Amino acid sequence: MVKKPLMRRILLLVLVALQLPLAAGDLKKIAQSGMKWLSIPVGARGTAVSAYTAMGNDANAIFWNPAGTAFAEGRHLALNQTQWIADITVNAGAATFDAGNWGVFGVSMAVVDWGTLNGTVRANNDRGYEETGTFSPENWGVGVSYARKISDRFAVGGHLKYLTENLGSNLEGDLGSGTTYAAEMSVMAFDLGTLYYTGYKDLRIAMSLQNFSQEKVYREEYFPLPLTFRFGMAMGLTSFFTENQDHHLTLSADALHLRDFTERLHFGLEYDFRSLLFLRGGYKTNYDQESLTLGGGLMYAANNLGVGIDYSYVSFENFDAVHMFSFDFKF
Repeated sequence: MVKKPLMRRILLLVLVALQLPLAAGDLKKIAQSGMKWLSIPVGARGTAVSAYTAMGNDANAIFWNPAGTAFAEGRHLALNQTQWIADITVNAGAATFDAGNWGVFGVSMAVVDWGTLNGTVRANNDRGYEETGTFSPENWGVGVSYARKISDRFAVGGHLKYLTENLGSNLEGDLGSGTTYAAEMSVMAFDLGTLYYTGYKDLRIAMSLQNFSQEKVYREEYFPLPLTFRFGMAMGLTSFFTENQDHHLTLSADALHLRDFTERLHFGLEYDFRSLLFLRGGYKTNYDQESLTLGGGLMYAANNLGVGIDYSYVSFENFDAVHMFSFDFKF
């Protein structure tokens, strides 16, 4: 049993977190940040439920809350592809290894394919610009993670990332200097997360801080990374209605505090039938384009081997829908 004072503290913490978006009122915080590709979600399962901070317990949890990998038993490998708006493709992968009392170690990788873009420069002509040819921006990152259970209920984790961005070079014809510049930078960033099972059924509370780093300069201006603080909760609902172990329904919620936008709330549901078939849905608030997310998955397990495939669909108001695919291997 959970003591009443503890439950009061938990409820108070939940109420405070959920009030964050309301406290902002009509104030709109819109700021600039670099490497915005880091804000593109990774993993079909997490994207489908939208609120994944307290739910993630596989290799893809590295990209949401690295503490969740502490509950990923055995070895996990996740491969992901995101077909984002404007023909942008993100390919990402993560792997974790459970070293027993030593904790869980992981590695990650993400590469962004922007396609081929047309370069321009300002010019004194009828069009106001001149074409400089085509170029392809480059974004990629690699990382290592570590997570450990402090107790059977509480875990902490960290994710150290090396990130690089090259938006291309261009001739400063508008300045008449004839010199070239390159819009590129590399930076080390860090994610930190915690995950706590309260002891009341399977209610868990999680927090993560993503993309913490020093500010780097593009030519003359400093641009910080899209620093994000997440507070999440998740809990199974099926036990309130039935003792049937074949069906599981999990509700999750995340409150997001972002460096470059006002606060947001995410809500999600996942239905699990015998850990074989999964149906998922989510909803996001305070977005200009995004709101509804949907998805599903299949998992086949035999002995110590498991193979799964997940899909997610993200609707946009003025763009084509986004599709994500993930493959999960457990062994």
